[in-house]
Order: sequence, then structure tokens, then C-alpha cells
Amino acid sequence: MILSCGNKLCRLALPALAIVPVLLLSACNLQGRATDSGRTRATATPTGPPRIQIASPSDGDEFVLGEEILVSVLAGDSIGVNRVQLFVDNQIVRTVSSESLQGDLALQAILNYTPQRRDLGTITLRAVAYRGAVVSEPDEIEVVVRESPAQIIATPVQQGNVPFIPDDGVCRALVNVGLNFRTGPGTGYQIITVLASGTLAPITGRNSEHNWWRLNVEGQIGWVSGDFTTEYGDCGGIAVVAG
Repeated sequence: MILSCGNKLCRLALPALAIVPVLLLSACNLQGRATDSGRTRATATPTGPPRIQIASPSDGDEFVLGEEILVSVLAGDSIGVNRVQLFVDNQIVRTVSSESLQGDLALQAILNYTPQRRDLGTITLRAVAYRGAVVSEPDEIEVVVRESPAQIIATPVQQGNVPFIPDDGVCRALVNVGLNFRTGPGTGYQIITVLASGTLAPITGRNSEHNWWRLNVEGQIGWVSGDFTTEYGDCGGIAVVAG
């Protein structure tokens, strides 16, 4: 459980109303919300800056050079978190935005980074959240980048919302942030449900502009915006299909 006493999240002290929607969102890949009105909406008055916590990896975890690091974060705000950013040693390496223009009271996101040779040794991963121009206090951890798997001492523990991504060439999309799953490739199509961050699903088609993906999520077919996903595998042969 991500709220266990030994977990780093206990020290964040996010308000209960911010934590509960995050837990509900990550409970399953197809947690249903039929319309945009189901999203967490902003309150009228801000009660301070946003808050953010790195849920995984853990401080001191070790990775191999060239192996992608998936950083899971939890952010909250009384008005709405618009985006989160990942820094490596003070350099921005990944930004993930909320699909909602108003932002989300509770936002769970996965940000990915692949360490380079310059990162060998200990690096600092720092996460921040934004409500417009208002920025949170950062949360940060240190991880170690090794040159080969044989040098790994502290193997990272896979977190529940961070999927294992097979290296089998199958074209898949990783959902980086809670994302509307629609009946067609555009915001005018009906919402089937909202996919939780960490959902990993095969891509079965794309639109002609190459910015919407048709996914097969546990047998259910729908569309997501490619602006909020990361693609893996061989996606060069994905065909254009009708919405």
C-alpha cells in the first residue's frame, strides 16, 4: 500500500481529499468515469502552493546505464496541478501535463528518463509540480547509475503503478497521466473511462495525423491522445484506422 508507515509518502502529509482520488485512480487500469464532470475540479481559493512526492524509485536504488528509469510522482493542489517536471541534477528532462485545462486536485504521473554516460555514479532526481506559474517545493531522491548489471547492489522494487515493459517489439503505449479513453480520435468523442497513469496497452491503430492512438485495454477498444503517452516497441507499422 502506498500509504504504509514505512513508505516515503507518509511524510508528504497531502490533505486527505488530495490523496484519496489518487488511490482511487490507481486502483485499476479501467476505473470508470463517464464524463469530464467526473474529474476532480478546482476550488475557488488557493490554500498554498502545490505539493509533490516521488513515490518511486526509492532513495539509493540502482540502475544500469541506458536502462530507462520510470519515476512515479503524486502531486496535489487546492486549485489544480497543471503539470509536473522531472529534473536530473538541475536539468529538466521530462514534463507531463494534466489533460484537464483546469488541472487536477490530485495528479499521479509517470515520468521517464534514460541515464546517459555522463550520469554514471550518483544522480539527483528532483520533481516539482505547477499550478500555472505557482511552483511546489521540490521533492528529490538520489539514485545510482552503474555501467553494467553485474555492478548492481540495490535492485529497485517495482511499484504497483509502474509497469514492467516487455522488450518484445510489440508497439505499446504507456499512459503517463490519468487520461480520457474515448470512442474516437478527438476530444469531441464520448469518454469511455479514464485510464490510470501506468496503464500499458498495445497500440492497434492511429489517426492520420499520428497524434491519437487506438488501444486495446484488457479487450476494450478506445482512443487516447498521444500527447500524454510514451511509446515502446516497433510502432513503425501501425496503420491508420477510422475512428
